[in-house]
Amino acid sequence: MPHRPPSPIRRGLVASTWEGSFAQVFITLTTGFFLVGYPIQLGASDRWLGMLAAVPFLAQAIQIATAWVYERAGEERRGITATTLLAARLVWLVPAVLALLHPSAAGALRVHLVVTGVSALLHTAGAHGWMSWMTDLVPRAVRGRYFGFRAAVCAVVGLAVAWGAGRLLRGLEHVSDGLGWAFVYGLAAVAGIGAWVAMKAQHHPSPHGHGVGVPFRTLWREVWARPEHRRVFVFFTLWNVAIGVAAPFWVKYLSVRLGLRPEVIAVQAALGGAIGVAVSRAWGRAIDRVGLRPVVVLNGIATALIPFFWLAIRPETEWLIWVDALLVGLFWSGFNLAALTMPLALAPARGGALFLGTFAALTGLAMGLSSIAGGFVVGALDDGPHLLLGLALTREQVVFVVSGVLRLSALPWAFRLPDTRSRGLWALVTAIGGGARKALGMRPAP
Repeated sequence: MPHRPPSPIRRGLVASTWEGSFAQVFITLTTGFFLVGYPIQLGASDRWLGMLAAVPFLAQAIQIATAWVYERAGEERRGITATTLLAARLVWLVPAVLALLHPSAAGALRVHLVVTGVSALLHTAGAHGWMSWMTDLVPRAVRGRYFGFRAAVCAVVGLAVAWGAGRLLRGLEHVSDGLGWAFVYGLAAVAGIGAWVAMKAQHHPSPHGHGVGVPFRTLWREVWARPEHRRVFVFFTLWNVAIGVAAPFWVKYLSVRLGLRPEVIAVQAALGGAIGVAVSRAWGRAIDRVGLRPVVVLNGIATALIPFFWLAIRPETEWLIWVDALLVGLFWSGFNLAALTMPLALAPARGGALFLGTFAALTGLAMGLSSIAGGFVVGALDDGPHLLLGLALTREQVVFVVSGVLRLSALPWAFRLPDTRSRGLWALVTAIGGGARKALGMRPAP
């Protein structure tokens, strides 16, 4: 039987997985500890950390403008997306060089903030094109499974890079101040080149052209006219407000309050993703079988409780950070996979780029403004302890509680999310129970 060459779609999915792996290297080295560790070393204030954490999310507002571009780009979408993402990653060569030149702390902080902002704007614009591209490339029937597999691969890459880069950072910083940070940011830029090469090899289906020639205000009205769109906008906007208020301070708590080494912090953050290796494909299959809404609801409930768990994480119980990594791996992986897949599933043929851009802009603004607010809240509090229900909390733990309360407040909106394939939350719980029994070799009850 003659061997059939793989289809362009299959080759495109393979190339996309490679692109995601290189992109994960860049993301790992420019977010989390690696984003704020250098500013903390330079003496950045809590308010400054809040602004730094907010910048990448505020930049998502640009997707309202890029939607107009991508609705009309047609075949040019591929070049615009690849070039914009390459520029977003190469700009990190600036702080890499700067770390070797030892400028003043104030000057280095300003440049770091500007680079973060420029990179975020370019990355957001490129990511918008990538989302539209993926909508056309990945068949709807396998989106959950494919993105689950891709997320699992990226999680392994992220864990390996976090551990290795964290150790090298600490070792190189002992050799010379700034050398470790120059290595980290330089490697991030090199990974950006690898992602660009993989993206250029990725299949580019003919984009849907239903929005070409349609006035922007018409597409805008159509995006907001659909009740299912509005429900998605409301839930994820409220959810990102809840996440953003504490976003700048998880890493600082580990670094300053617990005194953990850079590689430990980086691995703790990446380990949750690595644990997702074991569960991402399972969540993808669950999405394909029972729908998106049950996955969002179940994982939303679990992740809403995680901030309260951090009230027990103290210097004498720092081992609990690994329990947190387990919880993050189990539940955030499912939530994030569903949060990625839902807008792709709802994106209309006409105005899809504008819908995705509006979604990103609203959620990004919510996260960014909330992060700034969180920075001002923490900056206004004294060092503590602050008593809450008999517990003595640090000022960072105060915003962890605020984040948890806001997450719980947003959950009722998750039950209203649209999902034409949903079989209900109980169907998901039953499927998980059946999978667990199968894994343990248990027969179902008679």
